[in-house]
Amino acid sequence: MPRKYEMCTIVDAELDQQGLEEEIAFISESITSGGGNVVHRELWGRRTLAYPVKKKKEGYYYLFYFEAEPESIGKVLDVLKHREKILRTLVILKKEFPEFVKDAKSES
Repeated sequence: MPRKYEMCTIVDAELDQQGLEEEIAFISESITSGGGNVVHRELWGRRTLAYPVKKKKEGYYYLFYFEAEPESIGKVLDVLKHREKILRTLVILKKEFPEFVKDAKSES
């Protein structure tokens, strides 16, 4: 039975708009290829990091809300961990999506 997840990803701030879109598309594809369903995603913007990560001081924060089987989360994280332009990823299990996400239709 699919569960609800929230994933915050930090992407290298040195990317141009096209590079950022390619990384976001790769992340979405990683979720859907494992049987997940991206419900909502949003760019939080470019922010200064509290400490350097992979020798970078800034990153784009991107938030994903998705549904997936618990077994697929490890595979998604493993794929994203090896991407050079993805600095960090954090996945949180959610009981419910926020109100603005509940009203949205699936992106996939």
